[in-house]
Amino acid sequence: MSIENNNNNNNNNNNNKNKTWFQAILNLDKRFVYIFIFLAVSLPFFLDPVVDIKSTKWVQSAYDLVDEAAQKRKPIIIGFDYDPATLAELQPMAVSILRHAFSKNVKVVGINFILNGTSLAATTMENIAKEYGKKNGEDYAFFGYLPQPTVVLLNFGENFRKSYKKDYYGKDLNELPMLKGLQNFDDFHVVFCLSGTGLPGTYIVYGVDRFKFNYVAGVTAVSAADYYPYLQSGQMKGLLGGMKAAAEYEFISGKISDGMRGMASQSWGHITIIFFIIVGNILFYAKKRYEDKEKNS
Repeated sequence: MSIENNNNNNNNNNNNKNKTWFQAILNLDKRFVYIFIFLAVSLPFFLDPVVDIKSTKWVQSAYDLVDEAAQKRKPIIIGFDYDPATLAELQPMAVSILRHAFSKNVKVVGINFILNGTSLAATTMENIAKEYGKKNGEDYAFFGYLPQPTVVLLNFGENFRKSYKKDYYGKDLNELPMLKGLQNFDDFHVVFCLSGTGLPGTYIVYGVDRFKFNYVAGVTAVSAADYYPYLQSGQMKGLLGGMKAAAEYEFISGKISDGMRGMASQSWGHITIIFFIIVGNILFYAKKRYEDKEKNS
């Protein structure tokens, strides 16, 4: 009898331990879940993760146009037409294009039609230029902000000095060495417009349709589908849609930055959420089965 009692006591102890362990998992503080998600989302920004991304045709085309500019020794234009509200998606594009251009010794002219994004654009150009030892006025120029983009684009098609007399820093454009011999869109190999507004369409109507230059738009992911008809018509030569496109551009150029980190952050965050959903469902059915067993015993 004593042996049977000992066995029963051992079984009860084991059941109690299992029950305690099981209840501890079920009662796990939800803040632990938030901590894991926080780590999954934030860690990629402190690392150099590489996400296996296949480049789309239109991102590759944008990249190739900058390479062609280097071969033809022609400058490019970047419209920094975004503000802090869309910075997360569009800033990585701007950084990637600038790094690619400066690494190939392509000169860059920056313009801007969004007032509260002007200093952001200037700082971005300055910081990336420093990485490659490029000088303002010799390797790049930032014209700064002007209102009425329709008028500015029409003037740019003839002579950009009709609209721009001085650059963002107050220097006369005629005193900037890199602008000697440059007059209008014909002197640039490609024009980029990076914007979360309707400005990419304005560039087409008042620029591309009239002056026939190579044009690429960089837009937020949610608005990318609106611009596919322009790709099919040939009015646009490339399209960068959202952070994924920025990551693709980085992957092609081999320069990992915030685009790739952002995609890794999304991927790791999604994987973590899926993991907890699976674990939660397993625990739910295990709890139900355990309760049924308790009722029947």
